[in-house]
Amino acid sequence: MAEQMTAGCTQPTPSRRIVIAGGGYAGTTLAVRLGKRMRPEDDIEVVLVEPNPCQQALSELDLVAVGPPRPEFCELWHPTVFRDLPVTVCYNRLHDVDAQEHTVLIGPRDGERERVEYWRLVLATGAIAFVPPVPGLAEHAVTMWSVEDAQELQRRIEAAFKRAAKLYTREERSRVLSFTVIGGGATGIEIVGTLGQMLPRRARDAGLDPADLRVRLVEGRPEILYDLPKAQRAKAVARLERMGVELVLGEMVERVEEDEVILESGERVDANVLVFCGGAKADPDAIEWGLEAESSGRLVCDEYLRSPHHEEIYVIGDVAAFRDPKDNRILPMLAQFAIRQAEHTADNLLREARGEEVTPFVPHMHGEFVSVGPRWGVGWMWNLNISGIPAIIMKRLTYVLYWFIVGGVRLAWKRTREMLSMQR
Repeated sequence: MAEQMTAGCTQPTPSRRIVIAGGGYAGTTLAVRLGKRMRPEDDIEVVLVEPNPCQQALSELDLVAVGPPRPEFCELWHPTVFRDLPVTVCYNRLHDVDAQEHTVLIGPRDGERERVEYWRLVLATGAIAFVPPVPGLAEHAVTMWSVEDAQELQRRIEAAFKRAAKLYTREERSRVLSFTVIGGGATGIEIVGTLGQMLPRRARDAGLDPADLRVRLVEGRPEILYDLPKAQRAKAVARLERMGVELVLGEMVERVEEDEVILESGERVDANVLVFCGGAKADPDAIEWGLEAESSGRLVCDEYLRSPHHEEIYVIGDVAAFRDPKDNRILPMLAQFAIRQAEHTADNLLREARGEEVTPFVPHMHGEFVSVGPRWGVGWMWNLNISGIPAIIMKRLTYVLYWFIVGGVRLAWKRTREMLSMQR
């Protein structure tokens, strides 16, 4: 049975202690797989270090941001997941790595810290939202990188509706009911698509005229969804335009002021509610741990997902700069790669414990799907382009599959029921 601790995170050192830093997609998947597959004779202790008691599944964050699902829809509680697994969960932070002594420093941000020995260390500390130094952007925009961000967007939507209800002219209401998303990648399209589809109904429920709404997307490049095939991009654009979403493409943001975005061309875009979906950067603490890193801040790893010169340290997920052997490109920050790297690393750790040879990680991208509103999507799998309802079904299935991997049938079925009720 799992132990959850906030201090004194470990027992006396066993032969093989595996410390996993980070409880996101990569760290949670790794800990679950080890907990289910290791044998008593492996003599392994698994310690997961994560300051938060729950993982947040960001792929469905747009639904929580605009409603109606509650925050729990995107949350995976570690106490529930590890309740019956031989995994110790330490709700603290990783502060330092001493690769020479095989120890890490764990503890609260301000308080007493504990030095913990490891047999193997897995760094899976993920990424944080990236906000460029555009004047006014950080002050006025909400990012979309956590359930807390989604809840903040909900608050801003509700505040805009209440403010608009007090106004008498359409021009005034339209300025207040202006919702602008910056960023035409997957997250930005999912947020603006959900806004475009769900806000009209919410406006009617609030006694407002949906015709007063202004939903816009601002993207600096001339097209959206560059990671998808061109035909799929065009379908996404057509879908957004049918929703009434205004697309401002090929325009960079110069600065942001209250209720307004000013583009480099001089054009001004109303933005009483502003969302920034411009990407992510690796955990900034990672470059302080003395391991080799890329200029991007992601930690270098070899074909086995191990840090160079430190075979006892694995690096996986968004913090890892793993280069695809096919083209030498660093893998993008996608949940599917984090999950597969975690599964592969778990198997390699068990191979090491059993005296077997480890195997290299070979990445395979099986597909990618983006929702354009809660009930429609675009994407591809196995070189086949898919759009509409089949695409959104595939996107939701990948979400349910993850819950099944880490939480079993009961959790997967619970999330399925929640999604089915949302479609009514």
